[in-house]
Amino acid sequence: MGHQEQVPSMAKVVPGAPRVQYHAIRECPRSRRALPQGTSVEGETMTSSVRPTAGRRARQAAVDSGATWDLVLGEPAPAPPELDPEVPHPIRMWDYMIGGKDNYESDRAAVHHLMNIAPDVMVIARAAEAFAHRASAWIAHGHGLTQFLQMGTAIPIMNSFDGIVRDQVPDSRFVYVTDDPITATHARAVLAARAPSNRLHVLRAEFRDPEPILAYPWLRDRLDFTAPMGVLLLGMLDYTRDDARLNRALEQIMAALAPGSLVVVLQYLEFPEPDVGEIVQSLLGENKAEFTPRSQEDVDALMGRYEFLPPGLVRITSWHPDGQGPGPDMEERCHIVGGVMVKR
Repeated sequence: MGHQEQVPSMAKVVPGAPRVQYHAIRECPRSRRALPQGTSVEGETMTSSVRPTAGRRARQAAVDSGATWDLVLGEPAPAPPELDPEVPHPIRMWDYMIGGKDNYESDRAAVHHLMNIAPDVMVIARAAEAFAHRASAWIAHGHGLTQFLQMGTAIPIMNSFDGIVRDQVPDSRFVYVTDDPITATHARAVLAARAPSNRLHVLRAEFRDPEPILAYPWLRDRLDFTAPMGVLLLGMLDYTRDDARLNRALEQIMAALAPGSLVVVLQYLEFPEPDVGEIVQSLLGENKAEFTPRSQEDVDALMGRYEFLPPGLVRITSWHPDGQGPGPDMEERCHIVGGVMVKR
């Protein structure tokens, strides 16, 4: 098959690889201009040019500006946030399947177990990665967009979305929104060194309830909502368990955007074999990340009201294939749909 994909060698990352070390969050006092009561948000400005001696001034500026906490590179970091490396996480499992290093033994063991019953999970992971890269580059190329927002449970380190966008629009501004403190902290530590000063930011917040986030002064200071922007909802739709909550979130996001904005979406479909779906859920334990595959019918019901640019909301292997990653000939093995919506 012309587009058959080489999956990464498992020998490269199986037990024995060093575990990732995370830097921790530096907290600043909360400002009275923060989000409405009951909403948890933490903001990070990622800049590689701040000197350690500017720490006190930067922290005070963060408080004055309404940002809950702000990054100052070069200062000592406190102890890392707590995490349970014994419980598999779907994003770390995905990272392992695409050859990344930000995963733990529990994630690798869960992937190996899953591969025994559903070998196509490796192909699916590579297809999702390839689509995310194609779609990020596509909306950034030739559409006049200079600002971008990613909302979802993960911030990829290897081949980051902001890096892909900057390849097309070097002076673009990019904001990540994630609910995961480990993801936010690790991205801050790794991605900041790659990004132009004051062009890459992270906001830690509950992306499944975006209305207060989209109105937050911290975000409005960094993105111009009166102008079109590119939005990536990768790791959002299929990481929101409740359909009504997801429907409301999509409405709020689309309502906040200016005409001409482009929105990338991706949704895992239910596994064709119900037993596989049950095993996946059992591997995830409480599934705090809310990984939620949906039926094609449920996806159509959620997304039917929105306008998609050609070729529409389709299997990701058939969305503008470019020879990178699994192609249309592997469509039946890749149970994910994706596409680009447009705000008119």
